[in-house]
Amino acid sequence: MTTALEPSLMLAAADVELMASGRPPTISVVGYTGGMMRVPPYGDLVIDLAGLQLSGDPIPILADHDSSLRGIIGHGVARVNAGRLLVQGTLIPGSETTQRIIELNKSGFRFQASVGVAPGIIERVRAGETLRINNRTIQSPQRAFSLVRTGELREISLVALGADASTSVSIAASRNKGYGMTTAENITPTADEIRAEALAETERIAAIRKACGSRFTDIEATAIRDGWDGQRTELEVLRASRPVVQVTPSRPEPATRMVLTAAILAHMGRESLAEKHLGADAAQRARDLRATNLMDLCKAALTMEHRELPHGRDALIQASISTFALPAALGDSANKILLESYNESPATWRAFANVKSANDFKNHTAIRPSDTGELTEIAPGGEIKHGGMSEKTYSYSVGSFGKMISVDRRDIVNDDLSVFEQTAQLFGRTAMRSLSDLVYKVLLANAGSFFSGGNVNYDAGAGTVLSIASLNAGIARMLAQRDAEKRDLDIRPRTLLVPPELQQSAKELLLSDFVQRTNNDTPTGNALKNSVALEVEPRLSNSDRFTGTSAKAWYLFGSPSDAALVVAFLNGVQTPTVEFFGFDSTPNRLAASWRVYFDYGAALADYRAAYKAKGEA
Repeated sequence: MTTALEPSLMLAAADVELMASGRPPTISVVGYTGGMMRVPPYGDLVIDLAGLQLSGDPIPILADHDSSLRGIIGHGVARVNAGRLLVQGTLIPGSETTQRIIELNKSGFRFQASVGVAPGIIERVRAGETLRINNRTIQSPQRAFSLVRTGELREISLVALGADASTSVSIAASRNKGYGMTTAENITPTADEIRAEALAETERIAAIRKACGSRFTDIEATAIRDGWDGQRTELEVLRASRPVVQVTPSRPEPATRMVLTAAILAHMGRESLAEKHLGADAAQRARDLRATNLMDLCKAALTMEHRELPHGRDALIQASISTFALPAALGDSANKILLESYNESPATWRAFANVKSANDFKNHTAIRPSDTGELTEIAPGGEIKHGGMSEKTYSYSVGSFGKMISVDRRDIVNDDLSVFEQTAQLFGRTAMRSLSDLVYKVLLANAGSFFSGGNVNYDAGAGTVLSIASLNAGIARMLAQRDAEKRDLDIRPRTLLVPPELQQSAKELLLSDFVQRTNNDTPTGNALKNSVALEVEPRLSNSDRFTGTSAKAWYLFGSPSDAALVVAFLNGVQTPTVEFFGFDSTPNRLAASWRVYFDYGAALADYRAAYKAKGEA
């Protein structure tokens, strides 16, 4: 389960190593080595360094997490390397606090360090679970622990005693007796010292390059950057030179969550979906499990978490449901089926609607594509004239839509997982259906007289019944659209949209090679064959659910870029967000739940890219 904690959390780092040298004093801190810490009152805790946000700008170095001006003792830049959090920076000489720290260092006092992190997403990891994080394997103790998946590093502090008793700080004393003093004669190094330091650095880099040769340029770059000496570099080169031995296990490895998900999808008859999203290797390993029924999947989940297999069907199901592996794999497989069902659901509006992204739920304003004016010739001197956009815009916004459904444990036992597949398919179709409902609700509402005679994009009367003549007239209407300055807009009709009742007539008009005239005289070729694409939309005549419907009206639209209608998604995410909750999410009910929500909106945009015929007889 994922929860959000307080906006600020101070975390003591274990195995801290701190070194200070130079004038002004520079400081290098290994702030966190990637393992588990005991942090009161949160208990055992691990930070996922892959999700820790580092701004790249210097962060404050404080004394005892004191963020006031008197507590600031320096600044440094943080980075993550080999599963460790490193901070390199400079102490600020002259302050009373900094001077006190330097004097304590000179006397042999060993400081500890603590990092300040503002947490984002925190997961609760169950007891006994094994995770691969920060370049190490972490085994959960007998009790659960907290995993900080995302967060922001705010500061690092020097402290006398960290929250973890095992923290340690090692300070290398400066080779200059005047370390930490602020007088000019003590801060400025001598020429001999500068030459000695430059020579030592040159010799160090030469030793590194000699050890690495031309093969290990990546080790060379790391060694130079991180201050390795020649001996340390030779050791790393030796390790990298050793051949990699491939060990074949004597018995099959336990199934991973990905393999278990692939096995569930294969059990539902969706092996191709598993291979598409999870890869050929996961699909093959799922086949190797030979999971032909629900019991086999339960056994695989228990084996994955190194649990004993109980006797009896009910006991086996109960035990597997209590694992993390099986509910998570069920959720993964259901999500993939849902998204596939969503993507396969018909969406006729995609043929003519312009898709936009909205970064929030506020009202957004956009410019009509056909109202950008024209380029004007640049006169001698290079002055470019300004254009105007007054009253040539349209507005759109997005809203949130969602639903939640639960599946009882008994449904799984009785149905052998088919209820999961059916529920996921239903949610996928429902998400797309809801979106299409909104699009056509907006279109049929005809807000602001979008289709009207004044806009030269609407015709009514006997001559508008769908026929070769009326279709030709509608196409001509769109081709003749001009702006206020009588400039041709070059909008080409791309899509003919009709209700099911006009499907046959539309296909005859667009697919026939010849059209028979009504007076039965000489047959002629069909000049409008394949002139536009055809989309059939049942919502256009569904008077039980929508207003403004008709079984006779038909529409023409330009291309999606002409933006007769826009469909917007929050942050450009065009698929629903699916969240799965395991069987322990509701304490008083043994059921699994899905929450699906979707952020989208629709609006009419450029009336000149659309045409409607009433279709009256």
